[in-house]
Amino acid sequence: MSLQINDRMLFPGGKKKAFTLSYDDGITQDRRLIGILDRYRVKATFNLNSGLFGQEGVVAAGKKEVSHIKVTAAEARELYKNHEVAAHGQFHSCMTGMDSGRCVEEILQSRKALEELTGHPVTGYAYAFGAYDDTVLSAMKACGITYARTITSTHKFDIPDDFLTWDPTCHHDDEKIFDLADEFLSDGFYFNMLTPAKLFYVWGHSYEFDQCDNWDHMEELVRKVSGRDDVWYATNGEIRAYVEAYRRLVFSADSRTVYNPSAVGVCLGGMFAPDWIEVKPGQTAELIPPVDM
Repeated sequence: MSLQINDRMLFPGGKKKAFTLSYDDGITQDRRLIGILDRYRVKATFNLNSGLFGQEGVVAAGKKEVSHIKVTAAEARELYKNHEVAAHGQFHSCMTGMDSGRCVEEILQSRKALEELTGHPVTGYAYAFGAYDDTVLSAMKACGITYARTITSTHKFDIPDDFLTWDPTCHHDDEKIFDLADEFLSDGFYFNMLTPAKLFYVWGHSYEFDQCDNWDHMEELVRKVSGRDDVWYATNGEIRAYVEAYRRLVFSADSRTVYNPSAVGVCLGGMFAPDWIEVKPGQTAELIPPVDM
């Protein structure tokens, strides 16, 4: 027998599901991808290389050779206006093995240029080639980066313990992606000791749809998960900010009340309780009474 405290994080509106996307390189194929996302009102984070705007090239990587043309800075400002812009390094350099000074240069120059482009702070990042080490992590912190995505698939829907090593659920070409989508959308109980809420995080490069001739694959995925009242469609940065607001909550010793010192409202519920509350910014709220198990 135990008492289950209803202090677990839920997403805005008491939702138990969130969907986010992350796409790298800032290339012309993003135009078509954004057309799909905007049509279905799904948000994404686009990770750009600030020192490579407008550069033209091709990419194969063991598959069909396709164009790899970076959008210009002028186009990027308009193209990504409905989504989040994050950094992907100034020159897409692999920083593993670099000294801290060179890591800081790659990260900070990218951040500063993108902030000039967007007009607001840019604190998100996607590791080029998914590569990082302890020196890179220290440089990320020194440069004010608050989250950074890897390329390691978890096939889970968990909130990361450390946002600087944020592993996605899967790549968009993962053979399990539609099974994962079904599991994500289901109302079945998702066991996680920290929260019953599920985060489905998909990443990739939009040029890969040209390589595999499978734009319909992406549209099918977006159509499948979009338009649902029980899903929060958010950028990577919005999710990190929300989770950090939850982690800043101050609970009373008897687990009856909670104070929210942040500027973000946070929803709380339990593993087994159907009800939820929102703790508004700067306010104290009473928790839902615990469940006797």
